[in-house]
Amino acid sequence: MTAPGFDPFTLGGDPYPQFARMRAAGGIARGTAPYPEITDAYYVFSHELVSRVLKHPAMLQAPPGQYELVRRKLVDQAPMALLSRSVLLADPPQHGGLRRPVAGFLSRASTETLSQALREMSSDLVEKAMVTGSVDAVVDLAVPVSFWLLQEILGLEIEDPWALKSMTRRMASAFDLRKANPAAGSAEAYVECQTFVEERIARNAFRMDGMVAAMAREVVEGRWLREDMVANVVFMLFAGQETVVDALGNAIVALDRFPDQRVLLDRRVVDWNTAAAELLRYGASVQYAVARIAAEDVELGKFKIDAGEAVVAVLGSANRDNAVFADGDHLDLTRAPVMSMTFGTGLHVCLGQHVARIEIAAMIEALFTLAPRWRLDAAGAKRRESLSFNGMSSVPLVLA
Repeated sequence: MTAPGFDPFTLGGDPYPQFARMRAAGGIARGTAPYPEITDAYYVFSHELVSRVLKHPAMLQAPPGQYELVRRKLVDQAPMALLSRSVLLADPPQHGGLRRPVAGFLSRASTETLSQALREMSSDLVEKAMVTGSVDAVVDLAVPVSFWLLQEILGLEIEDPWALKSMTRRMASAFDLRKANPAAGSAEAYVECQTFVEERIARNAFRMDGMVAAMAREVVEGRWLREDMVANVVFMLFAGQETVVDALGNAIVALDRFPDQRVLLDRRVVDWNTAAAELLRYGASVQYAVARIAAEDVELGKFKIDAGEAVVAVLGSANRDNAVFADGDHLDLTRAPVMSMTFGTGLHVCLGQHVARIEIAAMIEALFTLAPRWRLDAAGAKRRESLSFNGMSSVPLVLA
């Protein structure tokens, strides 16, 4: 059986109709390589196949064998050389050794202790915006809120969140689907962020009850290298807010697009947490997971993936799969919680999933409580330029 072809670089601003066609055609396609270091790849689109790929023990980041050559090409680039030591790009058993010391800081119980302060900060920002009558939901709300929460979890002071945001936004192109090497500005941004982290670690400028201190203890006790610590702090600064900022922008645009669902929040028909879960499903901020490489021959549906071949799980497609989410291309805030793929699944399920949910819930609550008649300035809204990252760079609101 021949898999249909798929080229993510030709889909434009709305990939969902093509995702639906790929699901209808069997849920798997052979397509254009996601990075120039790989010759081609399979893409999987259905919820079932995405889940299988992300959970399969033989689908790894860097299995031994021919993929080692690809890994070396990636690591030759400064950004990936740093991030190859992060929990995101680590395979077992290294992955477990990196994940265990930090997972507790991002557990549901740990993040709930910050919920009240998070709601208060969100409310303060909206109240200040009410004075001028306008706010950019991305720049003026999501960025300061997400960096404040990161600061609390990491125990690392972030004096200028907007400067750090500039770094992480430029860093993103190294993760993006691309036909060429990352832009030079991406490598420069990684160096800037690494310098930011190195300088604070050198002078112990972090609280002893935070995640960075826990990483430092791993280094002192010989379980981590110092490079592991730096790489994972950089990764947390990137992933811990980049996707949440995108998710809030997507949530606002979705609520504007589906006014019947906005009414449910106006009338308090659904609670903020339930709404946040559905908004995160509908507006998943990561469309494509990082490519996995088959460590051995793997059967996926009617296809055999040969050892050494790449597979890309299309998270944004899995989240719209009608087999799991009835009328999946529509926002439904009353939808019963179902396992979305917004945060992935399996071994590499996103550490920050509980953080993201309480952040989106708090910011949506603040807007609907303090500025219930907010209106999206659609003409001024701008989508970020990215294939992998689905988000907005600007979401101006008029408040009343």
